[in-house]
Amino acid sequence: MKILLAAVFALVSTTLLAKTVYISDEYLVPLRKSPCPRCSILHRGIKSGSALNLVETNEEGWSHITTQGGLDGWMPSHYLQNIPIARERIASMEAKLGVAENKANALSEELNTLRQANTELSTELQSAQSTSSEVSSELNTIKKISSNAISINQQNQELLKRNGMLQSDIDVLKAANEQLSNRERNTWFLYGVFAVIAGSLLTIIIPRLKRRKSFSEWG
Repeated sequence: MKILLAAVFALVSTTLLAKTVYISDEYLVPLRKSPCPRCSILHRGIKSGSALNLVETNEEGWSHITTQGGLDGWMPSHYLQNIPIARERIASMEAKLGVAENKANALSEELNTLRQANTELSTELQSAQSTSSEVSSELNTIKKISSNAISINQQNQELLKRNGMLQSDIDVLKAANEQLSNRERNTWFLYGVFAVIAGSLLTIIIPRLKRRKSFSEWG
C-alpha cells in the first residue's frame, strides 16, 4: 500500500513539475565537394534557413551552390526551396506585425488627439455660432436704431425747413405789420394836421361870419 501511494505521489509530482517543450525545426545540411553522399565534406552543417546561391542542378538530385561566405560545393536538392523557411517567414511576419502594431498604436494616439481636437473645435464652433447670433441680433438692433435715427433726422430736416418757412412768413408779417403801423401813424398824423387846419380855418371864419351877421342886422 505504501509503495502504491509512493508511486502515485511520484507520478503526481512528476506531472506537476513537467513543462511543455517542442522539437526544434532547425537542422544542419552538410556541404560536399562533389555531388555524392560519400564525397568529402567541405562544411559539416549549414543551418537551415541560410540563403545560398544556386549555380546548377543535376539529374541525380544534387545542387551546386555557393555560400555567402564563399564556400563552393554540393548538397541534396530536396533540402532547398525557393522561399525562406517557415521560421524565417514567421520571424519576418512577427517583425512586420510589431511595426504594424506600433503604427496602429501611433495612429490610435493620433486618432485620440484628433478626436480631442475635434471636440475642442466643436466647442469653439458652438461658441462662435452663439457669438455670431448675438452679433447678428445686435446688428439688427443697430440697424433698427440707425433706421429710426435716419427717419428722425429726416423729420428734423423737414421741421427745420418748415421752421425756416414759418420764420420767413413771420418776417414778412412783421414787415407788413410795421408798414401798417407806419401807415396808421401817418394817417393819424394827417388827421391831426387836418384837424388843426380845420380848427384854424374855423377860428378865422367864425368871427367873420359873426361880423357879417351884425352888419346885416344894423343895415
